[in-house]
Amino acid sequence: MAVLVQKYGGTSVDGPERIRAVARRVAAAHAAGDRLVVVVSAMGQTTDELLSLARRVSQAPSPRELDMLLTTGERVAMALLAMALGDLGVPAISFTGSQSGILTDGAHRAARITAVRPERIRAELERGRVVIVAGFQGVHPETREITTLGRGGSDTTAVALAATFAPAICEIYTDVPGVLTADPRVVTGARLLPRIGYRLCSTLAHLGGRVLHARSVDLAARARVPVRVRSSFDDAPGTLIEEDAMESPHVTAVALRAPCSIAIAQGVAGGRGEARGIITAVAEAHPELELIAHEQDSGARAALVWIGERDEVDALENGFRALRGPGGEWKLLCEHGAAFVSLVGLGLGARAAADAEAAFERAGVPLVALRVTPTALVFRVPAERAEAAARALHAAFLEPAAARTAAGSR
Repeated sequence: MAVLVQKYGGTSVDGPERIRAVARRVAAAHAAGDRLVVVVSAMGQTTDELLSLARRVSQAPSPRELDMLLTTGERVAMALLAMALGDLGVPAISFTGSQSGILTDGAHRAARITAVRPERIRAELERGRVVIVAGFQGVHPETREITTLGRGGSDTTAVALAATFAPAICEIYTDVPGVLTADPRVVTGARLLPRIGYRLCSTLAHLGGRVLHARSVDLAARARVPVRVRSSFDDAPGTLIEEDAMESPHVTAVALRAPCSIAIAQGVAGGRGEARGIITAVAEAHPELELIAHEQDSGARAALVWIGERDEVDALENGFRALRGPGGEWKLLCEHGAAFVSLVGLGLGARAAADAEAAFERAGVPLVALRVTPTALVFRVPAERAEAAARALHAAFLEPAAARTAAGSR
């Protein structure tokens, strides 16, 4: 019998009533005969509250101790859900990430799963129990240090478990109906995508789509795990993420990433503290930063560009002198409050870029820069006009003609 892996996000387990509602959904699946592994996030805003508490205690909390602190949120949620299931007569047991056999590398705050050894999970499933796993966390097999996978990492926990128990079904429960064509809080015309391929969903997640942890989609693609994203507040089917279709609409969705911070390192590509060494050092010290550009001119001058949250870029700025080595040939420029709006799709070229620029012009949105990838056109726009830019792109590419006319008149 196949294993069903369900993951419930923080809003789905935000308080006793929501936990009991999740327990009833899990109990119904158990009664239908499914072998269930349930991954839970911390309740509501618990992770943010713990981070805030840490920063009130310490100006520069240790990444190791932050991981020790933050993993408590999921432990609370998993134990409470096991209790709620027990009240419904459903045998259940909760495990931490390390008890579940989720092994990671040693990068605190942004660890990557290296293997899953699910012997305890498998044994409890054979006993007929529902196994509840704390998401977002694992353990380094050599040091035995507790690690976390980065914000949203419970999605990746769920996909990794589904890949381990293949063939398995993976359901991600959240507070939205599935993957939409845009953020509905910004674009009122955003609509549900009943299906999306791995590649485009990954692009959407990396460019600011907030429904899924980007690494979970990449892992699902590599392991060929079908993932269904659903709301925990109703029984609608949501969005199925699976193999890319042979043909696909040119534009699938609009992504908005704002505000974010940018770090630009400039120096001599082959000098002391050469570009490759800088890239490696930053990746090891600040794994949550995303390298988006590595440019080099004919004079061997190079520029490296990272993007991330403000606190991550601030940490890089504070520690960059140590990372660049003794050569002193590199300097770092940081910019905060940046905004990127992206068209996500296949076959996007010059015509789509021209149409997007025309949409920006109609909406009065200045274009700062454009970056082209195989699955997206990424526009940098002024932060104060980012939401207007997202609405303009959605109206131009993803809404009927009547809606585009109405959007242009606003």
